[in-house]
Order: sequence, then structure tokens, then C-alpha cells
Amino acid sequence: MRFIFARVILFRGTVEIDYSKLMDKVKFWKATIEAAKDFTGTSPPSVFVGKYGYPKVFVGVLAPPLHEEPEQAAMLDSPERWYANRATISQILNFRGQMIYSRTTMPVKSASSASNAPGKLVDTMQEIAMVKKPADIEVQLKKQPTFNMRFDTWATPVGNPAPLERVRLTENPVIERKVDYLVSDTDLKAQDAVGRLYEYGLPVSRIQKIFSAGLLGVRFQRKFVPTRWGITAVDDMLGKRMVERVKQHQQLGEFRLFSNEYLGNHYEVLLIPGPYEYELVESWDVTDPRPKIGSDYEDFHMRKEYASNTEGAFYSGRLAIAEYLDSIKRQSAALIVREVRPEYYAPMGIWQLRETVRGAFKQQFERFDTLAAAVDRLSRRMIVGRKWIVKSNLLRNRREQTRVRQFLKSGTNSLGQR
Repeated sequence: MRFIFARVILFRGTVEIDYSKLMDKVKFWKATIEAAKDFTGTSPPSVFVGKYGYPKVFVGVLAPPLHEEPEQAAMLDSPERWYANRATISQILNFRGQMIYSRTTMPVKSASSASNAPGKLVDTMQEIAMVKKPADIEVQLKKQPTFNMRFDTWATPVGNPAPLERVRLTENPVIERKVDYLVSDTDLKAQDAVGRLYEYGLPVSRIQKIFSAGLLGVRFQRKFVPTRWGITAVDDMLGKRMVERVKQHQQLGEFRLFSNEYLGNHYEVLLIPGPYEYELVESWDVTDPRPKIGSDYEDFHMRKEYASNTEGAFYSGRLAIAEYLDSIKRQSAALIVREVRPEYYAPMGIWQLRETVRGAFKQQFERFDTLAAAVDRLSRRMIVGRKWIVKSNLLRNRREQTRVRQFLKSGTNSLGQR
């Protein structure tokens, strides 16, 4: 027996996911999931908002059709824990494949208390998004789940959808006072609420869920935000907020090169003396003689248009860069070079970039006296070698600046000789 759950459509091509390596676990998931209809399960907690059909979208909760111990349930939807435990792709698929996505369609504006949508279902879903720790929920479905899984490059894998009749929490939800206060503040702008939740210490993945559930911002502007969009929006808001702080720091006085790898994604992170700039260069199909390479760049003033080549990855990387620079009270130009290797056989979500770059900054870095030496060292660790360099606007700008300085220096010398 062989199971292929999904064909993943990416802008770089189509990926076919083969689960035959997980045969025993697949059989368990299939039997357990398809037998479920009315069940009590432990949500990690987890909510998911779809984007298809916007502004009327699928909104739902995820939970396995059985009770889990809190520590086990929390692992089902926690990117920060996955990285900390160096969970493999197989393990993450195991976590995600256990859960049923109990969903219904709603207008995005039904998230607002000002809307006329039925409140019970909305309130329960939003409570689940807010809770601090795993909570048991009672779910009644209109029909049994379909056993499959969807993937994209932004969100964690989501599978086993089923139409939802009703859902309720079977216990009193544990919600931190700070979270409850910010959700209740309907005069506070969403970006300010996101910033305060971050300062309070909530994991970024949890802030993204609260934001997607339409729980932040001015009352009449609140709406469900598709999870895919919400992930990037939160990374962008937090990144911009942090970069503005970074710009106030002194410039870094040396070249620093960091390296890390996780889930078949290899990262080189180069910090370059000078004012803030940032670029992400990505390489796909790296074993091909002509790999696919794309990049997005921003200068000191930050970009206004969407990073269309690297998309959500750009904003996840920017946040990780800004966090580190702020922690050492320095600013610099920053270059992330990402190489997606064959081991990354199923997309897990863009969280892996943020967490792996964060992890790189916790490791020992290499110092270099020149940019050329740092780039040479970086390229020797890449399967694509130096092929990525042609796509780097940051390096191109540096070369042009060097030429201008050399020209001005030669011009000054000529004037002095006259």
C-alpha cells in the first residue's frame, strides 16, 4: 500500500509528497481520523483560517480525536518547540497528521463583535486562539473527515478537514491577564497590540494565531485574517518595529558570518559593517546545473512594496536579523543566503527560516577582515557555489560604492598633484 496525500504547487514547481516511509503511522491516522465524527480532543491550541473564497473563508480549530497529555498536545502545533527539539519532517508530519481540521465558512468580518454573525461559534474559536495551554474541546461534525493533507510554503501542514456543526470548550480556558487586556482593548491598533504581545513574551507563532483569529485592533476593523497572510503580517509588523530600534544603534565594526541548517534548509547569515540594509537570496533545485535563484532587498528606509520573489520568507528573516542586532545594540547590513536542499521533501512552513536563523545567532560566528573573504567562505559551504552572487543587490551596491570611493580618491590625488 502506498499513500500520496498531496501535490504541492509552489512558484518554483510541483512537489509530490510520498508518505510510504510512514506506512504504519499512516494506517493508524487513517483508521482513527476517518472513524471520528463526534469526539472530545485536546487542541494544542490551534486555529486555522483559509484564504480561498475571501472574504468568505474556512475558519476552524485543529485537535486530535482523542485526549492528549498537555506536553504531547502542545507539540502538535508549536514551531518554536519543533526547532528546539530538532523535530524531523517525519515527526512534524506525525504531529500534524493526527489532528482534524473542524471548519465552517464565515465572512471575515464575523470576527468582530460588531458583526451580526452567530456569536457562539466565533466566540469559542477565538477563546481557543487565546488560551495559554492545551485545552480539551468537544466537537460535533456534520460528517466524518476526509483523510488528506495540504501544504504550502507559509503555514504548517494542515489536514483532515471536516464540516463543523458545533464546538465547545469542556474546561475553563486559561488566558493570561495581559492577553485578555489587549484583546479587550478595541481602541488599540493591531500593530501596537502585536508589539505588546511580543514584548510580553508570547511566541511569535502564538501571536500569529491570535491575530488571524481577528482578536486585535480597532473594533470595527477586526476581521479573520487568513493564516497564510497573518503569518507574514505579524513578521512584518514585528520586524519593522525592531528595525526602527536597530537604526538607533552604533554600526557594527566587523564582518560576522553565521551558519545553520535544519530540515534540509541551509542558511548563511552575513553581517556587514555599515548602516542597516537587508537582503534574502534563495536557491532552489540546487543540484541542477541551473538552479532557481531569487532575491529581495531593502535599504535603510525599508521596502514599501511586497517582497514578491522570496515572499513571506523575507519578513521572517528580517525579524530574526533585527532581534539579534538589537540584542547586541548594533546596526549593520545583513545578508541571508538560503539553500533549499533535496532533504526538504515536504514544505513545513516559513517558520523554519525564522527559527533556524535565530538558531544561527546562538552559535559561534566567524570574523573576517574583508567582504571578499567572507563571501568566499560563505560560497564554499553552498552547493550552488558562487552562482547566487549575481542575484544579490546588496553586494552589487557594495561594489558600486567601492568604485565610487576609488574614483573620488583618484580624483583627489590628481587634484593634489596639480
